[in-house]
Amino acid sequence: MKIWHLISNRWNSAISEYAISTARALNDLGAQQVVTSLKASPVESRFDILKFSLESVDHFGPSAYTRLIAMSAKFAPDFVFTYGGPETTAAFFFKPGQKIIRFYGQRVEDRGMPRRIISRLAHRHVRKVIAPSRLVAEPLEKLLDCEVNVITLGCDQKTFFFNDTNRSARPEILIFGRLDPVKGHREFLPFFKKILETAKIKGDPRPRLRIVGLPANISETHIRAAADALGLLSDDVIIQCERVQDVAALMSGTSLGLVSSLGSEIICRVAQEFLMCGTPVVTTSVGSLPEIFTNQTFGMAYDHLNPNDSTDALYKWLCLGHCESKKDRQTRAFMAQKAFSIQRMSADLDKLLNGL
Repeated sequence: MKIWHLISNRWNSAISEYAISTARALNDLGAQQVVTSLKASPVESRFDILKFSLESVDHFGPSAYTRLIAMSAKFAPDFVFTYGGPETTAAFFFKPGQKIIRFYGQRVEDRGMPRRIISRLAHRHVRKVIAPSRLVAEPLEKLLDCEVNVITLGCDQKTFFFNDTNRSARPEILIFGRLDPVKGHREFLPFFKKILETAKIKGDPRPRLRIVGLPANISETHIRAAADALGLLSDDVIIQCERVQDVAALMSGTSLGLVSSLGSEIICRVAQEFLMCGTPVVTTSVGSLPEIFTNQTFGMAYDHLNPNDSTDALYKWLCLGHCESKKDRQTRAFMAQKAFSIQRMSADLDKLLNGL
């Protein structure tokens, strides 16, 4: 089975992450693969590190079609995966018989019949459309008037697994990922202050919030200033701006994972990683996040509740995560591996390709 991936992403986005996971999942099926991305792009570098065969281009515009058509004829793939509009358009000119599979990694709006006609014409050569969640798939099905296959991102089960490490002595909430305003670090701080107050009233151990990630569009100083303004002590809010070598130990060792994002989250990688490490997770309800709670032991979205109920729900999950047994964690990790691993993604893709 020969597969060609065409990726026009210029940055290291969630769509790039999905493309990489797709290629890794197809590796498990024994596929022969070639990746064509933009030269010197972050996704090209990541595929290179993973030792995939690369043949990159400067762009996917019309002046690149001759070269892309020649590459298509030379490699003669059985399936072509596209991850954006420019490469999907280019694939229209490839040799008939090469089965085009289009991935959509963002939600689209149906803006009336003219948009539907244009979108359907642009996809008339596409055999299958895949999406990472129902949030993306449902409006796409109406727009394109076709079945959209939901295949959830697969996370590396060799990196994210239950690590029987010592759990934090204090009840701990962990936010893991880049420091960026859209991730909602500052907006969660008032909730954490209420959690501290709840623990004090109940006479329970004092909780702690740990934030781990590299600065992106916000600095440690800004988050620290917001915490100081609320009277939160530095021992209660720990901020670590560093790369983590053993992510499984970090995620397994905390009481509760938190995804406090204010937007995006179409591909919910971090929430899935917490669960694969055995740790319950609470999230906002933006994007596709509510879809990860396929089992009642996984956690919940909290921000649709009123402030008092949100605090109670967060505190309940924090206490549960802090006190649960090793067996509880192992069971959750096992269920999450079945739902969110690359191995599961491989099985889903195998079923998709066999149906073409």
